[in-house]
Amino acid sequence: MRWARNWGLGALAFVVAWGGFCGRGGATDRAASALERSFWVHASLTPLPQRGYWGTNFPVAVPPTEQEIENAVGMLTDGYAANRLYLFYHREFGIDEAERTYRFWKKHCPGSVELVPTLLLKMYDEKQTTVFSAAELRRLSHFFKKEIDADVLGIFDILPRRDQGESLTLLAEEYPRGLIRVGLSPEEKASRPFVAAVQDTWSGLCHGTTNADWGDVGFGAEALRRWVRARNGEDTPIVWNLIVVAWDYSTTERGGYPGYDDAAKNMPLPAGRNRLAAEEIRRAAAPGRFAGFSSDLTILQVNSHHPNHDGAEKSFYATLKRGEDYGGYYAVPFREIVSIYREMKTLKEPRS
Repeated sequence: MRWARNWGLGALAFVVAWGGFCGRGGATDRAASALERSFWVHASLTPLPQRGYWGTNFPVAVPPTEQEIENAVGMLTDGYAANRLYLFYHREFGIDEAERTYRFWKKHCPGSVELVPTLLLKMYDEKQTTVFSAAELRRLSHFFKKEIDADVLGIFDILPRRDQGESLTLLAEEYPRGLIRVGLSPEEKASRPFVAAVQDTWSGLCHGTTNADWGDVGFGAEALRRWVRARNGEDTPIVWNLIVVAWDYSTTERGGYPGYDDAAKNMPLPAGRNRLAAEEIRRAAAPGRFAGFSSDLTILQVNSHHPNHDGAEKSFYATLKRGEDYGGYYAVPFREIVSIYREMKTLKEPRS
């Protein structure tokens, strides 16, 4: 099932703006359809991906079936218009199961969509346990390059400037073209061995209960513009994260950070916020520095899975595995992102 396309006046304005942006030079000389439209998703599609993330004392994930992966690919690439998928893996199940799972993703993914295997190298437990041994990383690297045709690898981390240790050194040697930093923090410089990055924007897009609050002095729009301009002075092309899950707006007057990130309380990003953010990024980015948009669906899964929201059977990954549209608690901001992606996919460079 697919929802009907309904752009409206806001979407039309976005398309007109993109048409102007595509003629400015640099990386955006391409049609908007060539810019990145990506999602972060677990290759395992496991409902609660805790093992290898928060520690080792969690249940081993059950691998998805081939049919579930085929359904997910159809939704993410056809229904949701992605041209790149960052497929996360952090040893939530064994490497044999991981290789089998990635083969299914490759088998069913259209040739026009790039698969980027993406690894977490250190867990978020107290000891910051290393996820993979050197032998495991070499095995995975050889497998990804040979069978997934992946000549780049994503490295995910939500914490800035963590020492990734020997794991990163090894992977930099395995991938001489460079690595992609997924989850780059605003205060973190994009530098070698990373040749591209997806920047986290959560605090900037969330800050403000209403869109009027968001655009006010000292709120999220101001922070976002500052981040984009800072990246203009660097050499690394940046993909900017669009947001589905926001923080809890119920405890502050105008939507300031409540002091916690709680899956039981987190709310949807306000309607229209992603379009406003996309336009702010478009205006502030220098030619050659803007590479597209991305969205973290791993967070959508964890928050939608909570019984206060959608619950296990209607969570985001559950709908992916069944090949169904997601229409749950966080549907409004998610569909807004999909609408942006669809417009970018079909928008061509204007004639001179």
